[in-house]
Amino acid sequence: MNTPFYVFMKLLPKNIVSRLFGAFTRLRIPFLSTCARDWFAKHYKLNMEESEKPLSDYPNIAKLFIRHLKPGARPIAASEVVSPVDGHLSQTGVFDGEMTEMIQCKGKTYSLTSLLRDADLANKFKGGCWATIYLAPFNYHRIHSPVEGELLSAHYCPGRLWPVNLGSVERIEGLFAINERLTSRIRMTAGGEMLVVKVGATNVGRISVEYSESLITNAGILPRSKPRFDWLPLAHLDFEKGGELACFEMGSTVILVANKEVRDRHPSLFQSTLGKDVRVGEAL
Repeated sequence: MNTPFYVFMKLLPKNIVSRLFGAFTRLRIPFLSTCARDWFAKHYKLNMEESEKPLSDYPNIAKLFIRHLKPGARPIAASEVVSPVDGHLSQTGVFDGEMTEMIQCKGKTYSLTSLLRDADLANKFKGGCWATIYLAPFNYHRIHSPVEGELLSAHYCPGRLWPVNLGSVERIEGLFAINERLTSRIRMTAGGEMLVVKVGATNVGRISVEYSESLITNAGILPRSKPRFDWLPLAHLDFEKGGELACFEMGSTVILVANKEVRDRHPSLFQSTLGKDVRVGEAL
């Protein structure tokens, strides 16, 4: 059923509106910016007790949204794979045989190839497993490395900026393969590979990474004329497990994909946290 809201969102130029909204959140207008910041913190009941700074130190919503936490606020578990974000692990599954289908929600699937727009890369993850973690507006929105390893590459797929809330997930076919996204590919120190797919959403829609100032989505920087833009590091880049990898400027979704080598070491990876809230550094 096409609700008025769905029709409105379909017609709305979501990328442009999101960029304009992002510009508004970054403004530093006396009184107005701080009032908007205070409203946001109160409306979404942000836990400022764990924040690195008090609410008054953030000049606008944008700075508040990408706030750092106090040292030690997110202990890193001893397990090989940990949660890269605070959020809700809504779906998980495995790639058995030649299958690379992923569950979006009950009755809706999409393929890893469509998510990555790269069949060769998707084939490297046959026999592996995956998990989807949704971040709500009240969550901490910095993204950390789920594993220890070396960054091999990054891949940007331009797209739309639909909301990624439950209503959109249940309604829009192939949502995560439609919205724009930025993937970090990590070769793990212990062997195997992990993909950290960061999916953009309505309102701001910007994703930035720690390892390159040129990789920022929905900022007019990255090319949109081709279905995928590939980026390779010019030097060796290592990440500690739990080290900062990227951040969302407003909420969205992270999809983790592990290859068969990782799944063989951890046959139940992601399964114990399905349907649960997770926090950065917790064992998956």
